[in-house]
Amino acid sequence: MTYPLLALDVATNTACVCLINAEGKVFTETASPGKQHSNTVLPLLQDVLKQADLTWGDLKMLALGQGPGSFTGLRIAAAMLAGVNASLKLPIWGLSSLAITAMQTQSDKPLWVLEDARAGEVFVGYYQQGERLQDDVCKCWSEIQGMPTDSFAAQQEPAITLPDWHRLPLPMDRAQAMSLLIQTLWDKTDHTAHTPWIQPVYLQLSQAEKNLQHV
Repeated sequence: MTYPLLALDVATNTACVCLINAEGKVFTETASPGKQHSNTVLPLLQDVLKQADLTWGDLKMLALGQGPGSFTGLRIAAAMLAGVNASLKLPIWGLSSLAITAMQTQSDKPLWVLEDARAGEVFVGYYQQGERLQDDVCKCWSEIQGMPTDSFAAQQEPAITLPDWHRLPLPMDRAQAMSLLIQTLWDKTDHTAHTPWIQPVYLQLSQAEKNLQHV
């Protein structure tokens, strides 16, 4: 499996894409904050292809920041890639959107990613230089208060005060961080396991599933 690879992440309120060409050169595009994902994703993909002087037919693989994150963003991104890939039939590599955030810190130490999931819940990841140290999960914020304090990264403000935790800045552009994550994990990943379709990772139970738990 080789480049060129085109990747998309829409797990946050800002859509971003990156493309790595056959020579390993990286091209990125990011939507303006607040733009409707449904109107921006396809133009972003087309713009980065134009930057790289490539066509859809030149691509060898697609990648998706598959969550956890914004339900609407993840659904739009997965549907968009499915539509694009209907004729291309390329393998799609699923990337943790929390891992992308961890890469934005440029830290070489283990760190938590804590993203507010609303309704008193939080998406939790634990990473070191792109490597997943434990599975991404959804917890209650009250569980975070009971954990040993540590360093963490987040796109949004935490829903609770974490006075003894150290929040790391995100100096790296998200699209660039996604390309770095791909390059870091490339030789450690079994690319033969990728399929031409991919499902978003939501982690949170739906309201119907929550109701069933109380039956």
